[in-house]
Amino acid sequence: MNAATAAIDHPDIGEIVAVDTFPAHLPMAKILATSTHRTAYGAVLFVRIRTRGGAEGWGEAGVDPTMSGETLAGMRAAVEQHLKPRLMGLSVFDRVALSRRLRHQLYGNGGPKAAVDMAMLDAAGRILGVRAVDLLGGAARGTVTVLRLVGGSTVLEQDVEEARGLAAEGFKAFKLKVGMAPIEQEAATAGALRAALGPDALIGADANMAWDVARAQRFARLAAPYDLAFIEQPVAAGDVARMAAVAAASPVPLGADEAIHGVGDILALAEARAIGGVSLKTIKLGGPTPLIAAAVLCDAIGLCVNLAMVVESTLGSAAMAHAACAVPQADWGVSLGSLLITDDPVVERLQCRGGEIACPAGPGLGVTVDEAHLRRLAPP
Repeated sequence: MNAATAAIDHPDIGEIVAVDTFPAHLPMAKILATSTHRTAYGAVLFVRIRTRGGAEGWGEAGVDPTMSGETLAGMRAAVEQHLKPRLMGLSVFDRVALSRRLRHQLYGNGGPKAAVDMAMLDAAGRILGVRAVDLLGGAARGTVTVLRLVGGSTVLEQDVEEARGLAAEGFKAFKLKVGMAPIEQEAATAGALRAALGPDALIGADANMAWDVARAQRFARLAAPYDLAFIEQPVAAGDVARMAAVAAASPVPLGADEAIHGVGDILALAEARAIGGVSLKTIKLGGPTPLIAAAVLCDAIGLCVNLAMVVESTLGSAAMAHAACAVPQADWGVSLGSLLITDDPVVERLQCRGGEIACPAGPGLGVTVDEAHLRRLAPP
């Protein structure tokens, strides 16, 4: 009897009997600098779901208050006090319906919902003996281009040298952090990157809401000769009119990130002709399941997609790799938070080859969490 047959004959093996939370701080290789904050470690919440049949599923969500307004303590409380009681006795085989129900039963809290959704996906895949990508609709591709973050030092030569090193490793898609130096200097950095990386490299710029309309338009005009694929979130989230004003004068397509928390945000920005694409994050949308639905919508209305992480471990990056292989298109690549950290609480880390990430093999997310290692990374 195979795993799928066993699950059909004994559906109670998917019943959720335990939900546990594990907060952690993941040290980073370098300080991550954006226009909104600087951080030397990633605060993350791991969630483990156990089922009656003995299966375990793990999920993870990073903490980024500027993205979601959440803190590590608040995320843990949301799982323990609000989501856990609503999950006990239900089945991971009903994860799609449960994901939808949880979105209505608890407002906001995309990070806690994302970790739970991911853990249910992992558990269901392990019970059935199938990959997460197959539960997300099937693989549209076997590998996805990895989008690497560069910049943030405000020193042109240093940012270009960082990008050169990554290109030497095989990476071919880059997102330059901007919004921290004079507009002219950052446009010059974009030009230096293009000269260093060549005409075939994908280069985008991410301002993290740093500018007003005039400065955003000025950067777009100055950087346009360097063939940028996109300028991400140049102005504050929640202001469709300002994004539309920038877009109307920009020779470079705009991408939305902090502004996207659901399909309604995507539709509003698209209707205003304010964007050419979006950055989709599990912590804002509530997990891989709603992320796939958002990506399908984007493809239907002609928007490019980048699937993006905050600072997370191989577990979260694996979930994003599965999703990136399942979505209709990922023209702007996938960003992997695990590439930014130096201490990863898993048995085997994900590896990128030739600037691509392959869909992980094995059932569920295909990652084994080292619980003892994870406990050592708990915050003080």
